[in-house]
Amino acid sequence: MKKLFLSMVVFLTVLSSNACSDSSTNQDVVGKENTSTPIASRDFGKTVPVGINEENGTLKVSFILSAQFYEIKPTKENEEYISLIKEAIQNESPIHVFMKNNSNEIVKVEKGSEEDIKYFRSILTKGEKQELNKLTSVLPNVATLNSMFTQIKNQSCGTSTASSPCITFRYAVDGCYARAHKMRQILVNNGYDCEKQFIYGNLKASTGSCCVSWNYHVAILVSYKNASGVTEKRIIDPSLFPNGPVTETTWRNACVNTSCGTASSSSYANTAGNIYYRSSTGSYLYDNSYINTNCVLTTFSSLSGCSPTPAPSVSHCGGIS
Repeated sequence: MKKLFLSMVVFLTVLSSNACSDSSTNQDVVGKENTSTPIASRDFGKTVPVGINEENGTLKVSFILSAQFYEIKPTKENEEYISLIKEAIQNESPIHVFMKNNSNEIVKVEKGSEEDIKYFRSILTKGEKQELNKLTSVLPNVATLNSMFTQIKNQSCGTSTASSPCITFRYAVDGCYARAHKMRQILVNNGYDCEKQFIYGNLKASTGSCCVSWNYHVAILVSYKNASGVTEKRIIDPSLFPNGPVTETTWRNACVNTSCGTASSSSYANTAGNIYYRSSTGSYLYDNSYINTNCVLTTFSSLSGCSPTPAPSVSHCGGIS
């Protein structure tokens, strides 16, 4: 498969960070707040929008991969840009997006070229890739489950045992797809495999110290034998549950935490562990080489907390296959 250099935006909301390099040095002046005031902006890159909803007078836009929401003002000046976003959502096609400097506000949108569209469709699939491996899909006991949880948590950025790239559990704002893929890699390296669970909607969650908003979230779903020899499943997601694995219901409920604001879930789905990203409509992306995974984690490795902080874009993180 070709490598994806479409800005899969993963700018990750706030972070959209892709940036294994700082994109702030490559700024253009685009967009207009009115007919005479230019807006300094940064190139967010080429990406695919997957949703647009109005909330409190502002349109919230979500993009492929990125779990964050981005905003665009429903003004007369932005009518053309909003129309392009809606058209791209309907056609599942890429657009070129520019963000206002130091924010997640969209100030300009350009239609993707035919080459961009062809390239994107070549890497987005409706079918799952079958993996031929000899991995164990069910952990033998709860002790192994807990041991794997500890090994995964010890790779958190900021811990003394974390290797590079570390896993960005301290920065729940974005990058869940990369965290989940790296967690699965740790299981694979130990001879085990897992599923993943994706949940979609206007999600809100608490990390214990602050709240974060997402358009989707994903974590690994691990099967194990309980003390009676019966197979059960647990979610591992230290970004929300740092003390151990939890049930699917507990995890999904945590993603719709109304104490953090208006929240709702539209759907959820289980997938094979090798799937890197699943859209709410069932399209898949893969990162078998872990190039995108490692780049995204490296980009967000120094960040923590729940506040989107415009940083280098992750659109340069390629390697999707």
